[in-house]
Amino acid sequence: MPRLLLSIVILALAQPAAALNADYWRGGWRTPLGTAPHIYELVIRGTRVTGVYCRNCGDATTIGFIDGTWNEKTGIEFSVTFPRVDGSIASKDDQHAMLVDGQLIVTGAASVQGGKLTLVKDPRGADPGGAPAYHLPPGTAPALPLVPRPAGGGGGGGAGVANAAAYWPPGPFKALRPADVAGTWIAQFGLGMNKQIFTFLRVGDQLRGVVCGRCDNTYTIGAIENVLIVGDRLHFDIVHQDWGEIDPPTFDRSIVARIVQNEMIAGILGNGVKIDPANLPAIPAGRPFTLVGPMAPAATRGNSSEGVDVWGPGTGPGAQPPPGRTPLRPVSFIPPARQ
Repeated sequence: MPRLLLSIVILALAQPAAALNADYWRGGWRTPLGTAPHIYELVIRGTRVTGVYCRNCGDATTIGFIDGTWNEKTGIEFSVTFPRVDGSIASKDDQHAMLVDGQLIVTGAASVQGGKLTLVKDPRGADPGGAPAYHLPPGTAPALPLVPRPAGGGGGGGAGVANAAAYWPPGPFKALRPADVAGTWIAQFGLGMNKQIFTFLRVGDQLRGVVCGRCDNTYTIGAIENVLIVGDRLHFDIVHQDWGEIDPPTFDRSIVARIVQNEMIAGILGNGVKIDPANLPAIPAGRPFTLVGPMAPAATRGNSSEGVDVWGPGTGPGAQPPPGRTPLRPVSFIPPARQ
């Protein structure tokens, strides 16, 4: 009987752990702070995986685009495609990712000696604002607001923006081509480190992109997908996979924009808006936000915020948080053995 019981215990311990669903895999991953940066933003829809890779996401010459498939047991099989300015393919790198004890282990990375990367969730979390910012994986604490939202206030901008004069375009909006959009655009809200940088690149006959601010924290980076040009309108989604003001924080923020001279005038349509080219939604009322560009990828070469005031203004390059700053501790859920 004791031998039988011992056999049962050994069999139970040998059974594979229950697989983790997509919420434990999706979103942003990077090499640990203080090491050479490699950033992956994974968008998971069913078994399909898309997304963005970059060394420094403010440097458009380091950006590649992810395409692959996800299986909760065998991991992610994917390629990273690096385009040239004209949309042709410079190189394609086949890689594999596996979730191991809360870390994402990537193999096959051609630019890395040994081809292996160990990636973590960014300990800084999302920037706290006027509302909680929720995080994935499930169970990870949110970033709480720094200051209370003013009584009766709406989302974003404040009364000064709401009462500002309507936008007066300096000319007609142009009929768009991919070449008019491709490049890096800087949003005219936020200054310095946390300014928003939107980069669109041609990949074959498509446009894909990434938005970041700051550009080394995976909880302040999102892939740009579902890019569509109709006449003088540019439609795209900013893909939130593991952070944002909605709980759970997995949603697409739908944007419509037009371009005049070097301004991209953009407004938020809502979340997850499906665009019918034959029946376009109305341009949102209210004041839009403005981006200025585009800058050619070569003009952004060398841009990096890696190691600069890592934990906030004046904190320097240290990978460890300063006194009084509590790092985000993503939950690494190890499920019980299957019954």
